[in-house]
Amino acid sequence: MPEQLTASQQKWFDISAKHAEVFAGRAAKYDEEGSFPHDNYQDLKDSGYTNIPIPEALGGGGGDLLDICIAQERLARGDGATALAMNMHLALPWMITELYKTGNEHVVGLLEQIASKKLISCGCFTDPQVDSLKGITGLGFTTVEAVKEDGMFRINGRHSFGTNSPGADLFASTAVYNDPDEGEVGLIFFIPIDTPGLECQNDWNVMGMRSSGSHSWVINNLLVPEDDVFRHPTWEWGQFERLLLAWHGGTFASIYIGIAQAARDFAIDYTKNRTRKPFNRPASHYPGNQFLAAEMDIGLKAAWAFQRDIAQRLKDPQARDDQTLLDAIAAQHFCMRTAIDVVDKAVDMVGGAALSKHLPLERYYRDVRAGPMHPIGGFDALEVIGKHAFGIPRDTEPRYE
Repeated sequence: MPEQLTASQQKWFDISAKHAEVFAGRAAKYDEEGSFPHDNYQDLKDSGYTNIPIPEALGGGGGDLLDICIAQERLARGDGATALAMNMHLALPWMITELYKTGNEHVVGLLEQIASKKLISCGCFTDPQVDSLKGITGLGFTTVEAVKEDGMFRINGRHSFGTNSPGADLFASTAVYNDPDEGEVGLIFFIPIDTPGLECQNDWNVMGMRSSGSHSWVINNLLVPEDDVFRHPTWEWGQFERLLLAWHGGTFASIYIGIAQAARDFAIDYTKNRTRKPFNRPASHYPGNQFLAAEMDIGLKAAWAFQRDIAQRLKDPQARDDQTLLDAIAAQHFCMRTAIDVVDKAVDMVGGAALSKHLPLERYYRDVRAGPMHPIGGFDALEVIGKHAFGIPRDTEPRYE
């Protein structure tokens, strides 16, 4: 989308645009096979894209949240599934970088290793047995259990949506330890993905985002050194949970806006010179198609303005208060729904041909529907925002009577 970009934003936009052009030619194959885009990932490593959030002083790209948001929107126009999978990877170095910026020197070695070796992360946090709002996607609470023995945590359980499973080097996940003094304590750990005790289920066979490799994982007697975990309170919007909410609200909708933009562009190109008898002018002259085009452009402009504003605000750690995080949840909800609406209008414009597997619109239609499923979304998002409007604390129980 035409806008004034900083030098850093322009750099990553141009890199992502080149990738998007190449990835668009591979997307149908990966989608049809449901296979992981290893070639895409090698290209992203070679260009430095996988290291965008890591500070330049530690060997990374030095990009901020808005840089990432702009680059990811452009990348998603070429292949939404690759952009989504990359977003799941970028979350880990971005969150660790944010810890580094607060003075946590413990993470320097990990960031330098990710940057120098161009490691890919698989964040597997979602616990299907825990409410996604209350458990904050498995980060705030999970049924995965840890027990302590001889300076190690022995961890057992199961998590889902492990995006990047086939191409990852690092595995990030969570567990809960019942401390005899503190009670329930949340644990976050980052370990090599080939650590004994991690078992990929290879069960990702879905309607959309098929090549993201988001398999489930069983954690079976996994041993993690006590010194290698981050401890945090459970059920709370603490430091780590706020980082996760900032990342989700600050970046995820950009991917789905990118998919919607690709759908809009395809529909316009497909329609503008297509004629049907007995009319002499192309279908672009039909009032209905003009109205659809106008509504698509209005929706995209509104969604991108909302997403861009939130990403800009969330760049500042001091701005991540409850109101800004609620605005980020609102932006995510609005942008995801708007992206679906834009793609649906593109399908209406193209007509029956939109169903063809030979055209990319059918894939856009399936991929964009994953958007509202990213937490905090749907009625969960509306509940949090609505409670705030009434002055009701977000954790008020019972939720319903």
